[in-house]
Amino acid sequence: MKKVSIYNFFLILPILILLSIQSVRAEEIFLGTSGGNINDVNRTFCCSGTLGALVHDINYQYILSNNHVLAMTNTGVIGDDIIQPGLIDQSPVCYQDTNDVVADLSDFVPISFTKRTINLVDAAIAKVRIDKVNSSGSILNIGPVSISTVPPTINMEVQKNGRTTGLTTGTVTAVDVTVRVSYNKTCGKGSQTATFTNQFIISSAGFSAGGDSGSLIVENCSPYPRAVGLLFAGSNTTTVANPINNVLSGLSVSMVGVGSYCTVSTTGIGNTSMTKQLQLPPQANERAKEAVRKVKERHEESILDIDGVVGVGIGLSETVPGQVVIEVYTKKPTHQMSRVIPETLESIPVKMIETGEIIAF
Repeated sequence: MKKVSIYNFFLILPILILLSIQSVRAEEIFLGTSGGNINDVNRTFCCSGTLGALVHDINYQYILSNNHVLAMTNTGVIGDDIIQPGLIDQSPVCYQDTNDVVADLSDFVPISFTKRTINLVDAAIAKVRIDKVNSSGSILNIGPVSISTVPPTINMEVQKNGRTTGLTTGTVTAVDVTVRVSYNKTCGKGSQTATFTNQFIISSAGFSAGGDSGSLIVENCSPYPRAVGLLFAGSNTTTVANPINNVLSGLSVSMVGVGSYCTVSTTGIGNTSMTKQLQLPPQANERAKEAVRKVKERHEESILDIDGVVGVGIGLSETVPGQVVIEVYTKKPTHQMSRVIPETLESIPVKMIETGEIIAF
């Protein structure tokens, strides 16, 4: 999550002027914009993320974002004010303006930091205040999304709109990822590491940055793309996200949107055609991926215990077309890690990727 020092106001003034365009809004805001918990501030720093999407249950509509954005990493209180823009985009910076409250913290999935425990999502919702959020769920630069969702697959083309980097596109490069994510000591009031499983990765510099946490990741097509995941962590080269279906089930909500979704077809939209995405080569079929997944699971714990390793996932070989491999993500240079990480696991090739430390944005 993006943080800023109260004492660095003049250093960020040009950024604030640029972001003022995004902060100017009608009474009803759109999603994919700056926001967060009004209490996420101390004497030195304040923090903000992205208000990602609109969801609902049988009674209400809610803003969807991360636990660490809306609930300050497990420390928020139900009913806390959620503001737009977030604290770092206020003028003056870090000003707690109650006039900008758009929702109230309603629920969050707790994040466990206990060793050897795992998490599925970093997610929270906030009940929308009357006439404060566009009820269509429209996302800046993307528009309304579909009520349908789709699981991430390797080579799927995706997009998101976030507080810091705006509208960006990328490609899913790995699935079934287990990753250790660092939560810093200034945003969220804690300095701990949490392990997440069943995540997916977009390996693209510039797809996201600090402050984009909470962004909804959707298919790269229009109109009415389906939701794929919820962005919550990454590094300079890597973005990590929760699959959207785990997010929605964890909070007992559904997407707000349109009953159709975009397809490859140039004739319009529909509910039966395949969505616009690159397809896996024939060799990388589900049977192959399942075999690799089982090998990964057998060795995952021992690989994660290696100093310098931050995650393990399933991707594709860069040298053999269509070959499914086990990816190992490191915060140390790969030439150093090659001495302690095997080239294969039960005959499955291992591909090392230097991601750096994975941090909750």
